[in-house]
Amino acid sequence: MDIEQIGTRLTNYRKMKNLTIKDFSKVSGISTALLSQLERGIGNPSLSVLDSIARTMNISISTLFEDQVSLEKLVKRVEDQGYIKDSRKSNIEFQLLTKKSTNLSADLFRITLYPHTETPLVPFGVNELEELILVEKGTLTVCTENKESVVLKKGDTIRFIPRMSYKLENNSAHNVSVLYFASNTKEVL
Repeated sequence: MDIEQIGTRLTNYRKMKNLTIKDFSKVSGISTALLSQLERGIGNPSLSVLDSIARTMNISISTLFEDQVSLEKLVKRVEDQGYIKDSRKSNIEFQLLTKKSTNLSADLFRITLYPHTETPLVPFGVNELEELILVEKGTLTVCTENKESVVLKKGDTIRFIPRMSYKLENNSAHNVSVLYFASNTKEVL
């Protein structure tokens, strides 16, 4: 058990909520002496003490043990956002804009569709995704397998439900740039 980690989480919570150790003690039912020890990284809390701390902080006991992530680790710098080209689809270019996550199954891409080209039906996800597109630049036509279509211009968004077949068309003489967000609708194991 990492007592220092629990102590840090407890201290940060108290400071964020402007609570003294005495205030937290009253709300949680844990002695001020034990809270002070825990915040200093010493002590041996029982399961009931951990449960009281977690309930007071409105989190699960397991969250007390999760590593805290620094803000910098969540950033994907522009120089690390390389382009991905599929040799079978030379008309499209992907750029992963987000860091991969073990807890969240979602990604944000920038996709460039070259002039006078289209993608095949269902070009991106694995059909179990909730997908969103925001047109950054240009005009994009979205077509379904039922031949229904809609034209999107800069700033327009569209949401695709899981298992929806569609293709993207760029009928202009300029590149079209879109932000593409895909989120797995199944629970992450």
